[in-house]
Amino acid sequence: MLDAFLTVILPTVVVCAVGAGLQRWRSFDVGTIGALLMYLLSPALVLNGLLTTDLPAGTSLRIVAAAVLTLVLALIVSFAFSAGAGHSKSLQSAYTLATSFPNAGNMGVPIALLAFGDEGVAVAIIIFVVQSTLSWPVGIFIAARGRSHGLAPLYSALKVPTPYMVPAALLIRMTGWNLPVAIGRPIEMLAGAAVPIMLVLLGFQLSQGIEWQRWRALISSVVLRLVASAPIAYLVTVVLGLDGVAQQTVIVVAAMPTAVLTTILATEFDAEPRFVTSVVVLSTLASIGTLTVLVTLLQNWLG
Repeated sequence: MLDAFLTVILPTVVVCAVGAGLQRWRSFDVGTIGALLMYLLSPALVLNGLLTTDLPAGTSLRIVAAAVLTLVLALIVSFAFSAGAGHSKSLQSAYTLATSFPNAGNMGVPIALLAFGDEGVAVAIIIFVVQSTLSWPVGIFIAARGRSHGLAPLYSALKVPTPYMVPAALLIRMTGWNLPVAIGRPIEMLAGAAVPIMLVLLGFQLSQGIEWQRWRALISSVVLRLVASAPIAYLVTVVLGLDGVAQQTVIVVAAMPTAVLTTILATEFDAEPRFVTSVVVLSTLASIGTLTVLVTLLQNWLG
């Protein structure tokens, strides 16, 4: 367990801590860095990952199915729990957002790299693509539930380039075209910059702190996100016949803390943004322990 903490979790925590400290010191424009990540670095990471992955097509399809099914089950469980707890409609939206969407990008990809190597990154990138494709429209629907905002948010979601990298990569691979060095090398360089920038941006978010006013909802959301997601993902991988690194990565990414994207959506649609941000911060801090245990278990039992 100590080895998993020192080699997988601690490096991630250190980079996040540097980002948090830097934000406290200089107060950087998070929006600009987030846009850089969203419109340039993340698409490059996805395109480069899909072009260099050696995963069989059948395995890739099962990973996509596992990511979709895990998200659907998380949405059902979190909404049912919130409704059963008698939360207001606004808090239901916030609770469902904060509990359902794992941080597949900022933490999922780096943790997969450190824990499972290049194959883990390939799996994590596929999951990240699925999350990127679904999180905007589904997240917008959840955040805006009961409010009328027209189609403008959906148009904004369509402008995010990451999902379009999937057909681009498939087309390039089907035609057997090798990207010229003048194109392929810059994409590779941008992809390499994505992971550390993701962690630094996460650190910026962590510097906002935690609001404990609704502590019961806060703690239950974090427990569902970090603890309940892993067995759900495990059952999904068993049903779909995934094993090895693919199974381990699906489980680990499913158990990531709450995605930073949820704070953007909660703020845009006034869905209790301070609560959502608090879940992001607390789940990220608590994941230092839960992910250490989970990675150790997976490496010992399913490795």
